[in-house]
Amino acid sequence: MSKIRVKGSVLSMGITTTLVAVAQVIEFGVDGAESETFDSTTIDTSGAGKEYGLTGYSEGGSLTFGCFWDPVLASQQSVTDLVTTPATSSWSLTFADAATTVSTFSGAGVGFGFTGAMNDGLKADVSIKLTGLFAYPT
Repeated sequence: MSKIRVKGSVLSMGITTTLVAVAQVIEFGVDGAESETFDSTTIDTSGAGKEYGLTGYSEGGSLTFGCFWDPVLASQQSVTDLVTTPATSSWSLTFADAATTVSTFSGAGVGFGFTGAMNDGLKADVSIKLTGLFAYPT
């Protein structure tokens, strides 16, 4: 078992027909992915525990990332373009493992915000709502 370093990982987004690296990313994460369930408890259920069944769907969740923000970089302008002109977008995350594993996903919505502090660089926080599922390596 190896421990995979994050240094060298690349987050890319589809700009026209090409995947282009988003510049200056400092962190990323995927959260909120889950298999969807429904409450299948009935009044004749024995015991106190609620029962759940699977719907057959899964929620893709969101990919979030933080970066040093430079509003004139083309790849970063493409992120804010998805806020001002919503569109489904293609993305990939390439890990810095020995196989350079690539996971792809599509985004249906983008959240964006930025902060500036006296003792730090200009930073942005971005969230991408997945449509479908993150392509987990299997």
